[in-house]
Amino acid sequence: MDRGQATEKKQEATECLDLIAAESRRCGDLVKNLLTFSRTAPMNLESTDVNVIVNRCVMLVRHQMEMGGVQLQLEMAEGLPPAQCDGAQIEQVLLALVMNAIDALPRGGNLWLKTRLSKSTQEIEFEVRDDGVGIAPELLPRMFEPFLTTKESGHGVGLGLAVSRSIIERHRGKIEVKSEIGKGTTFVVSLPLHDEKPRVEVPETAGTQAR
Repeated sequence: MDRGQATEKKQEATECLDLIAAESRRCGDLVKNLLTFSRTAPMNLESTDVNVIVNRCVMLVRHQMEMGGVQLQLEMAEGLPPAQCDGAQIEQVLLALVMNAIDALPRGGNLWLKTRLSKSTQEIEFEVRDDGVGIAPELLPRMFEPFLTTKESGHGVGLGLAVSRSIIERHRGKIEVKSEIGKGTTFVVSLPLHDEKPRVEVPETAGTQAR
């Protein structure tokens, strides 16, 4: 390789590195904006039938489940009291959990979707469970961290669970996960029944307008 070719190759490599750096910054800004949105987006709290939310979610993903050989086991409790929540945001959370479950069943399997009333805590509970590949024990404590993903490269950046936890915490609820390799994963979302003001997080830098 002569000096001219070497210089050209070096220039190409530099341009590629500059492009990678620029795209990394752009993706970082996108993630920051998404997480900021989940914390500060206005919430429309109203009495909501959670089973209606589940039915909407099922309608959106039913075709994908059928194509992937996923068998839906739907168990919705009757006579549930309404939850005080933003139905659109809770639907976003439920969709993220269901899509994660479908991704954990690359060769088909079972997906359980349940609603129930927790008599001990007087909360409405959603359960999303699959009998898929499971999650490694060392990853479970970090499942709600931004960027953490158990999916193959190119199949998501691990934002769904981070945003979901932020939404549920603003509703004064909680989201929990348990899993076992080769046996599947269970997510449980709990929402309080009483009407309580949502949690509002203060921006890290007061007086700085988000871009």
